[in-house]
Amino acid sequence: MFGEQKIPYALIGGCSAIYYGSPYITRDVDFVVVPEKIDFELMGYLKKLGFEPTEEYEKVEELGAFGQFVHKETNIVLHIFSMVGGFSLKEGIEINEAEYGKDKIKICTVEDYLIMRASVWYEEDKQKAIVVIRAQGKNLNPDYLMKRADEEKVTERIKWLLKFKK
Repeated sequence: MFGEQKIPYALIGGCSAIYYGSPYITRDVDFVVVPEKIDFELMGYLKKLGFEPTEEYEKVEELGAFGQFVHKETNIVLHIFSMVGGFSLKEGIEINEAEYGKDKIKICTVEDYLIMRASVWYEEDKQKAIVVIRAQGKNLNPDYLMKRADEEKVTERIKWLLKFKK
């Protein structure tokens, strides 16, 4: 959807966790999009695809802070953020590509998924991070993980999570 519009994006949240081995289910699809591309033109494009906004957005800033849409036919909930705790599409951020049917989608790295969980750090976030670190521990890039942990000031939390690595 965003790729067709040449909008830099990354899938985050529960859908990315499922891709990385989490057994949890999710009821929404979360994306981070570069802030410059979050505008009313994007909202119009989403409407053409069948996604209706759940709010009356009068300013682009409101849309970037928390854009929520529901698909008219499938009831899929779509969230668009310009950034979330521990993640934005800034220089130095690595993005993976994942196959989705016949398509490829851009998805946050497993390391950045862990950074996002460590940035919020409620009990639920700890549990979700532990599940993913157990599933992906052997696939982690420790240099990138610790670089990002230092940038987001969650180094001690990440070190704690690494105790659960298999």
